[in-house]
Amino acid sequence: MTGTLKTSLSKIAYWVNDVFPGAKSLIPKSLHRFVLLRIVGMNDQYENMLRRNPERLFLQNEALPWVSATYKQVLFVGTAVYTYQYERLFADDPNRYTTIDRNPSTKVWGSKHHIVAPIEQIEQYRPPGFFDCIVLSGVLAYRIPEHGDYGLIEHDDLRALLKVLHGVLRQGGLLLVGWNLRDMTQSLSQLGLLEPYFAPTDKTPWGPRKEFPGDPHVFEFYERR
Repeated sequence: MTGTLKTSLSKIAYWVNDVFPGAKSLIPKSLHRFVLLRIVGMNDQYENMLRRNPERLFLQNEALPWVSATYKQVLFVGTAVYTYQYERLFADDPNRYTTIDRNPSTKVWGSKHHIVAPIEQIEQYRPPGFFDCIVLSGVLAYRIPEHGDYGLIEHDDLRALLKVLHGVLRQGGLLLVGWNLRDMTQSLSQLGLLEPYFAPTDKTPWGPRKEFPGDPHVFEFYERR
């Protein structure tokens, strides 16, 4: 399919979404994804992004497969066209995998049990200690004003979020946090925000921290106290 045709189809899709916002709810998720992926071509640049972003390769090929094999109930924060395939790692039991995003338009990329809400409100949707692992990647300090995206960056907001995550994570559960050092130069641990909710843990194949030479992204692993 030519680039011009895909561009035209993409514009039509966005027009339908703007004019008939409720139309998407009438379309099965599998069909909706097919149209966006195969006809509109929304995921055409994903492979290029993977080549440019080693942290995405790590998340997809190492971290999440290990998380799926190690933890039963997993919460993944933030959904996009390049995250939908993660649910395949939980194909043995889709009820083990929950996604959450505050943007209603990304629901199509969410799991069977997707939640449309800010992560700060997760306590309204799941009981205390429900999750064994929470994956929080690309959320902290992530800001794209033109897209309406404002990641958490103020210390009080970060501390409040950690308290919420502590509440829905079981004792000994894992919090996996990934971020860009250009957005937040110090980790939650270095900022002194983990106490009394979490502590760095080396109970992962990568120890308490995973870095990528020449790349500003980093992951840290925290255990729920």
